[in-house]
Amino acid sequence: MNKIIISVLFVLLLSSCGKKDEKVENAILRANLALTRGQCQEAISILELEGRQNHNDSYLKTLASAYACKSGYSTTVLFGTDLAKISDVNLLFREFSTFTTSPNDAVDNVNFTNLQAALDIILYAGGLSLTLNPTSDLRLAAFGDKGKDINSFGFYLSMAQLGKFNYFYGNASALTGAKGGGGQGNPCYLDYNASVDAFLTSIGTTGTCAPGSNSGHTDLVAGADLVNLQNACHGIILFNNFIDTLDSFINSATSDEFSDFKLLGTAIELLKAAILVAKPTFDTRLFDTTSQARCENLFAGNDEDIMYFYAGIFETLHR
Repeated sequence: MNKIIISVLFVLLLSSCGKKDEKVENAILRANLALTRGQCQEAISILELEGRQNHNDSYLKTLASAYACKSGYSTTVLFGTDLAKISDVNLLFREFSTFTTSPNDAVDNVNFTNLQAALDIILYAGGLSLTLNPTSDLRLAAFGDKGKDINSFGFYLSMAQLGKFNYFYGNASALTGAKGGGGQGNPCYLDYNASVDAFLTSIGTTGTCAPGSNSGHTDLVAGADLVNLQNACHGIILFNNFIDTLDSFINSATSDEFSDFKLLGTAIELLKAAILVAKPTFDTRLFDTTSQARCENLFAGNDEDIMYFYAGIFETLHR
C-alpha cells in the first residue's frame, strides 16, 4: 500500500514540475512577443511574475533583453552603428563614449540602472553568489555550450554599460567622446595623491587629466585623497567583466569581426605592468575582481590602489 501511495505522489510531482516548466516556457514566448512590439516593461512583468529562473538560459537571456530594451539598448544598433566607431583600442573608452546608448547624466539615471540590471542578470546567471566573482568560466560550467551565448550577450552589454560609465564619469564630449569635453567640469575621473600624480606623469598619455589637477568627478571623489568606494568599484567591475567576457568571446568567435580587440589584451597587460612597476605592493586582486560586493569588501580603505587602477586604466584608455 505504501509503495502505491509513493508511486502516485511521484507521478503527481512529475506532473506538477511539467506544468511549471510549461508555464515558464509560455511566459518566455509571451515576453519575446512583447519585445518584438517594443513593450519592454510588459516583457519584464511577464517574466518576473514567474520568479527568477536562475538555471534557465532562455528565461535569463529574455529577461536581460527586456531590461536592456527598457534602457534603450539594441544589439542591432550595437552591430549596425556603434562597433564601427571603434578604430583604436588604445582610445577604447573615448570610442565607447560615442556609442548611441552612452549619453548619461546621473549615477541613478534610469537607463543606466536598467542596463546594469540586464548585465547583472547575465553575469550572475546560474545562481552565482553576489559575493563571489562571476566569471565566464563559471557560466560555462553552469550552462555548458549554452553558456557561450550568455557570455557573448554579457560582452555586448558590458561594452554598452562601460560607454555610459565613461560618458558620465569621464565627462565625455557628446561629439567626440573625448574625456573632459563635457559640461561637468572634471578633466579626470578621480583626484590623485602625490604618488599617483607621479605615476600619471610617467605615463604621459592621459589626455586632459594633468597630474596635480585634483579635479575628478564629484560622484567618484569622497574627499582629499579619498574615493567614493561604491561608484569607483562599479567602474572596476565593469572593466574587469568586460575583459573577462571579451576573452571568452574571442576564444569562441568563428569570425575575425572582433580581431582588433585581440590587440587590447596586449595593451592592458602593459598598463598593468606599469602600475606594478610604480607600486610593487599594489593589490593585484583589483585586476580580476568582478563582483561589486566583493570589491567594496576587499578594497574599503585602500583608496590609493584604486587611484592607481583608474590612473593606469581609465585615464589612459579615455583621452
